[in-house]
Amino acid sequence: MSRLRFLSPDECASEVELASPLAAIGQAITDVSSLGKLEVHGDVAGIETAAGEELLPLDPSRVLLVCDGPTRAARERLAGAGYRVYDLTAGLAAFEVEGEDVLRRLTALDLDALPTTGSVGRGISALIERRSGSTFRLFVPRELGQSLAEITADIVEGLGR
Repeated sequence: MSRLRFLSPDECASEVELASPLAAIGQAITDVSSLGKLEVHGDVAGIETAAGEELLPLDPSRVLLVCDGPTRAARERLAGAGYRVYDLTAGLAAFEVEGEDVLRRLTALDLDALPTTGSVGRGISALIERRSGSTFRLFVPRELGQSLAEITADIVEGLGR
């Protein structure tokens, strides 16, 4: 298993204060950046998820495993099964937004083909999934998360919500 420990919050020293990349954004979005996020490479068709885990396809040999909590157990389980596992928990910002009208202003992607990756906002690469009804979750590189969240908040405000 390749490790970039600084991307694994559950491996930080106890005195390290974890901060969301979206903490400054208002109520237009729901910040879910604290979810565990593992990129898994290999024969991903055989991966079985545990409780609180969800698989999102990236391509035929890669998935993003999203965990409700810390990633250590999933990292160890998948690495032990021979998968290459990269913890992206601190590397990806994640937020949820309500409304197809908002997403249609953020991206030209086909919302019926979700989950998928593509361009949102002003050319930011994102993984987008439909959660339920008209709630969508977006995963973006941490350094671009606040920018996309601000764009999204401006769209929501412009729609009068």
